[in-house]
Amino acid sequence: MNWLAVKFNNFLLKKLLNFTCDFSKIEDPEKRKVLAYLEAWISIIGNIILAVLKFGFGLLLNSIALLADAVHTASDVLTSLVVLLGFKLSSLPADEKHPHGHGRIEFIATLIISLMLIGVGIKFGIESFGRFKAGTVVEGSYTIALFMLIAGLLKELMSSISIDLGKRINSSALIADAWHHRTDAVASVLVAVAILASKYGYYKVDAILGLAVSVLIIWTGIEIFMDSSSKIIGESNADDLLKVSDLACSVKGVVAAHDIDVHNYGATKAISLHIEVENNLSMEMAHDVAHKVEDLINKNMYAKTTVHVDKFSENRD
Repeated sequence: MNWLAVKFNNFLLKKLLNFTCDFSKIEDPEKRKVLAYLEAWISIIGNIILAVLKFGFGLLLNSIALLADAVHTASDVLTSLVVLLGFKLSSLPADEKHPHGHGRIEFIATLIISLMLIGVGIKFGIESFGRFKAGTVVEGSYTIALFMLIAGLLKELMSSISIDLGKRINSSALIADAWHHRTDAVASVLVAVAILASKYGYYKVDAILGLAVSVLIIWTGIEIFMDSSSKIIGESNADDLLKVSDLACSVKGVVAAHDIDVHNYGATKAISLHIEVENNLSMEMAHDVAHKVEDLINKNMYAKTTVHVDKFSENRD
């Protein structure tokens, strides 16, 4: 599915959005927002269609697993709306209270998505357990089971599209939305199994797999919650640290870089670091080197960078 998602996204970016830059890795805030909106609207349209069909079939068969999956799909619409709102608010300009902008709203949006997932999982876990105890009769259908398998493939394609776009703009919110799609894809396959089992009179399989879907949803929600919480707290990214070091050391006159701090604000970053310069440089020349380092990092990482200058020390660890 990954290759198909990449080709689909490339087509949309080239033909519909007229992107002419290298869009394998996008850090420009405005372009990031465009890709986030693209992912959200693909998700919203696809999920509305699937949710309506699943809900109708669920009522027809009296299947709790299918109804749970229908609501799970419908909740994907809400998470995509959270992505839209999150990127809209995170693009607000910096102000007196938020000098680094509002980019971390993107992480808060991810946190909200995770809580929504956990809530949906708990609700249908309780209802599935009740149906298991009651032994509720469920209708079976080969046609609807086939539909659920096709729906699973479509949701996996949507997941791959979201992951690809999320990686291009390094967005945890889009990756979280992708995992929401993927859990729904797995759930659709489990529901297909439950519907086939019900066809042969094994009604409790529906409730058991309804519980399995619920556990899957809750587990995914917890993982996303932990990841987004870590980013809000200020998780360190080894790739960012290495990139800052490489950029700084590429400037003539810089011998080494250390004490690098990168604070991620979604589309932008606040970076501070110490550089060691050649000992024969005057103070004026050293500050000129520092400004070149700041400009280079700001240009390549959409950051606000502060550089402290140290003399080169051979004894530094």
